[in-house]
Amino acid sequence: MRIVIVEDSPLLRDNLVRLLAAHPELCVVGSAAGEDDAFALIEAQRPDTVLLDLSLSEGSGIGLLRRVRATPGLAPRVVVLSSRSADPWEAVCREAGADVFLDKAEDTKVLLAQLASWMPPLPLDEPRRCRRLRQLQVLDTRPEPALDAIARLAARIAEAPVGVISLVDSHRQWFKARVGTEMQTTSRTVSLCAHALVGEGLFEVEDATADPRFADNPLVRGEPGVRFYAGMPLVMPGGEAVGTLCVLDTRPRRLGATAREALAVLARSVTDELELRQRVGELEEEVARRHEAEARIMQLATRDALTGLPNRAALMDRLHQGVRSAQRSGNLLGVLFLDLDRFKWINDTLGHDLGDALLQEMALRLSRAVRESDTVARLGGDEFAIVLGDLWQVADAEAVAAKVVDIVTRPLEVRGHALRVGGSVGVAVYPFQAHDEESLLRHADLAMYHAKESGGNRHQLFSEHMNARAVERMTVESELRAAIAAGQLELHYQPQLCLEDRSLAGMEALVRWRHPRLGLLAPGRFVPLAEDCGLIWELGLAVMELAVAQLAAWDRAGLQVPRIAVNVSPAQLRPELVERIVEILERHGVDACRLEVELTESALTADGPAANGLLQALRRMGASIAIDDFGVGYSSLTLLRRLPISALKIDRSFVAELATNHQDAAIVEAILRMAHSVGLRTVAEGVEHDGQDAVLGDLGCQEGQGYLFARPLDVAAATVWLAANAAGRRAAMTFDETGEAMRLQAGA
Repeated sequence: MRIVIVEDSPLLRDNLVRLLAAHPELCVVGSAAGEDDAFALIEAQRPDTVLLDLSLSEGSGIGLLRRVRATPGLAPRVVVLSSRSADPWEAVCREAGADVFLDKAEDTKVLLAQLASWMPPLPLDEPRRCRRLRQLQVLDTRPEPALDAIARLAARIAEAPVGVISLVDSHRQWFKARVGTEMQTTSRTVSLCAHALVGEGLFEVEDATADPRFADNPLVRGEPGVRFYAGMPLVMPGGEAVGTLCVLDTRPRRLGATAREALAVLARSVTDELELRQRVGELEEEVARRHEAEARIMQLATRDALTGLPNRAALMDRLHQGVRSAQRSGNLLGVLFLDLDRFKWINDTLGHDLGDALLQEMALRLSRAVRESDTVARLGGDEFAIVLGDLWQVADAEAVAAKVVDIVTRPLEVRGHALRVGGSVGVAVYPFQAHDEESLLRHADLAMYHAKESGGNRHQLFSEHMNARAVERMTVESELRAAIAAGQLELHYQPQLCLEDRSLAGMEALVRWRHPRLGLLAPGRFVPLAEDCGLIWELGLAVMELAVAQLAAWDRAGLQVPRIAVNVSPAQLRPELVERIVEILERHGVDACRLEVELTESALTADGPAANGLLQALRRMGASIAIDDFGVGYSSLTLLRRLPISALKIDRSFVAELATNHQDAAIVEAILRMAHSVGLRTVAEGVEHDGQDAVLGDLGCQEGQGYLFARPLDVAAATVWLAANAAGRRAAMTFDETGEAMRLQAGA
């Protein structure tokens, strides 16, 4: 019910608004305090009901009532709310056109009961009926010729001026089809069709002005002046009456039997049409859903979910098309393979959310750096590929690769963090480096690895020797698995001396692979490979076992080695590492205080919390912790203070020119001061001549290792060296071209 309140007291007006708002079927469409404003509001809103106060601040309620009743077509029900006595004012108000006179002092339930009496009855299945109507999805839709024709035919058969297909919603009726009227909708309160919903069969009102239910209805008393109404409920197959097919007339009358039967048949036609319309709509929605699902599947199948770039599958398809196009045109096709440097460190240190944001930003940079006709794809992780079509020369692809490296290495800000990453790019060009899409991508990948091994932040064009190296790498990987089990790994040992008195501080264990075909391999040939293929855990435990076993063997031989240092890869930092080390130490009867675990700076920064827990456990059992190659990573003072580190090993790059380079000397001095201030032992790596030794001694470095004292020695040579050292002799070794010890000479 649409209601206008005319009341000059703000308090009473607000109370009425709150009272009516508690009932969803009652809707206040406006309020006014004066006669003229109220009349303009009523004329504009055409409400069903007016709640009218007689005493207004401007004008009078009686005057407003008379103006409303004198206006043609304007016929709302009027409830007078007055504090004046009913005698004589009720009679005056009713004479002026009021429908109801109520005392303001009366209980508000009287007002609500009066309003409820004007509401049409509700069907017993009202909630289900409304749901069914909404499922049809027909409300507020465009006219449909088939339904318009039915309304026109109903009016013609009934010889009535108005024919309507009315759909009755919870608070309104809406005409899906109409003939003979411009009205599109009314409130449900004044709807005669709402009364038709509760009966079975035709609902007919021969003369509405003589029917007490409708005599004061605004549609009867005002425009369009309904006198006759006949409505056939539109009953869906489930039994829900969603509306009516009705005819109206402005004169009283009665339908004949033929017209009644015709309305029933036409009503069934309407419900059939609505049912068909719904099924067609559902089919269209299903088709649309399937199209959307197919599009999503295609998106998932061909697009990277994080960056929106084409994925590997889409890349291979475009590479295939690009190769065919290059074959036809005679132009070149370039493929760039990009791998970001330091991404894992950023991802693990600052979080995966920030890492994802970095990848998204990098995807935008790469997409803007190439032509629209080129393809930028994400292959997974921090790897991207770019397809460059219609090239004239190989140099064109290399120029784009150089541009990509420059773009990748520029600083970027992600969520408040200033970041800098690097990138290595491999280049392969059809038809010079490969003749099919798989080979192009594989060769670009191999070239990328070569660029990364050469220091990164550069591009590299593929050449055939890289393929040979890749084959060798695969062969070595398969052989490495067998080598660990077959005992082909052996350790060389390099002494670490106290610089002050040249006494032995310890031995560092350095792994070698005695390859049956390739000879003695340095760790750089197979340790990175073991990390990549997941063998580093087994390899690292084998090295730990050999080192501790050798320390126990020297103990039994009476050769005192204060400690043994063993390098541990970041990939070995598992929770069970401590337990395995304890088992090895107990198996060989070696005290944990004689074991030193060496870790690189990157191992500590890449997985700080996990590494901290492991190091704390190692320190509690008595082992010492050394940071290897200190100065070339990204350690911070906070990290050094927080982690249970025992020693810093100064990288050989700072020691190489220590005697002649003042900057290196200043850096080493700063490292030593910092380390000593927090109680860390210091070891210099790569000490090769007396000048370096002297400067290190002057700066206060405690220990050193390098060729000046001894090269890495195999077990036999190390044992001889230890024996000579124990006897107080200076041990001097001669070496072959590979660096292996050949002969020991002892002097006083």
